[in-house]
Amino acid sequence: MLAQHARVFSGAAPLTADVNTRRLGDYHGYAELVQRWCELERAGARVERIGTSAAGEPLFCVDLGPADAARASVVMAGIHPMEWIGVESGLALLERLVAAPPPDRRIVAFPLVNVDGYRQVERDLRAGHWRFVRTNTRGVDLNRTRRVHFRKRRRLAGVLFGWNYGGPQPTSEPEIEAVVGKLDDVAATATIDAAVSLHSFGRMILVPYGGTLARAPRYAELARAAEAVQRRLRFRYRIGQSSRWVPGVKVCGMELDHLHDEYGAIALLIECSRGGARLRDPASWLHPFRWYNPPRPRDEAGAIADALVPFVNPPG
Repeated sequence: MLAQHARVFSGAAPLTADVNTRRLGDYHGYAELVQRWCELERAGARVERIGTSAAGEPLFCVDLGPADAARASVVMAGIHPMEWIGVESGLALLERLVAAPPPDRRIVAFPLVNVDGYRQVERDLRAGHWRFVRTNTRGVDLNRTRRVHFRKRRRLAGVLFGWNYGGPQPTSEPEIEAVVGKLDDVAATATIDAAVSLHSFGRMILVPYGGTLARAPRYAELARAAEAVQRRLRFRYRIGQSSRWVPGVKVCGMELDHLHDEYGAIALLIECSRGGARLRDPASWLHPFRWYNPPRPRDEAGAIADALVPFVNPPG
């Protein structure tokens, strides 16, 4: 299925053909991502179609290590369309893992959850449009629609602010239904004990909970895992609880809480990089893509990937 999908995009111009990489950075367009997933598959990864997006695009999962392993790790990226540095970091992490696959652990990765949003951002970049995109094509923030701490909000919040509308009910969106279905299948045969979700921006390592100010029951263990990742990072990252990062702002229905409560995972959320807005570059102040994404993604993505390998594939 992946090879067939890749043929649809064969010959597509790279994103760098249409954008100023000095300002925006050398990022992968969707066709290039598909080709890189094909390379992962040729290197030994199992790539599976797990569902279809709201706009009808295939959703893929990348699976490494023994399929019958007793323990599993989860990697997730691309939930919010503007946050391409998270997708780049996830790709860099998968390339490292496929080069040295775990002998006794399964790693299940969702390299691009919001494919429709990602492709919309790419179209905007190629056309020179400066547009803020945060949701799927149905106007739902895919990081507000998990069962744990779900809070029903008025659609008006999404219309006005582009965030926080989690849909009419938990797991209402096909993208999240596909991810949760795959996670449930994995959890039926393995213990999901580690999970990381890659976002942008703020150079933060966040731990549960987001939907409540209460500390998670395993907070000390979560903090130790975050500190271990922090020590390995080349750049300076801070650690915090998601609901306490921005005072008064709780994040209801997020993947972090779901991975922790539903599957028992030590779950971390990495806000990758400090973004690309620069005080001395006024054009960056008004360009949403640049708010979230650094102009040199390879350096940041590589550093994050190196720091996360021992977390998702712990030695011994």
